[in-house]
Amino acid sequence: YRAAHTSWVLELPAGRRVPDRGLPPGYAMRTPADDAAVRAAHEVIETAFGEWPGRVREGFEDWAATTVRRPGAEPWQLRVVETAAGEAVGACFTILDGQGVGFVHQLAVRADHRGRGLARALLADGFAAARGRGAIRGELSTDSRTGALDLYLGVGLVVSQTWTHLVTDLPR
Repeated sequence: YRAAHTSWVLELPAGRRVPDRGLPPGYAMRTPADDAAVRAAHEVIETAFGEWPGRVREGFEDWAATTVRRPGAEPWQLRVVETAAGEAVGACFTILDGQGVGFVHQLAVRADHRGRGLARALLADGFAAARGRGAIRGELSTDSRTGALDLYLGVGLVVSQTWTHLVTDLPR
């Protein structure tokens, strides 16, 4: 076996917040108001996640069934960053579980808008929204294929679990 990639679960401990620096000029954060805006958020997520080698694209209907259309889903859970022209360039979907954990399930920023603090703003917003609904702490997971670990550590999340994914080549 050989290591394929490493995955981490990161925690925002009870009482800690992601520092909110706000969005840079020319951007706004919204809860999608209609199906077109939800579909635009899905496209941002799939495009960003599609940068991972070998990842199979998830169609809108499958994605929606596990996020915005799953039983108990609420509008606050999906937040989108848009340009002044109304173009979706970032998205975050947060889940609040029964144990008081606000879990950032998906976070994505379009490649040509990275490095401007949009992901940080989405994280701060997602965790704060969950906390406002009873979350005691926050969590998310990531892996070495995303390149996002330093972002998460830099905003105060701490690694609570590490997983090494092993693969092997089977004989023909």
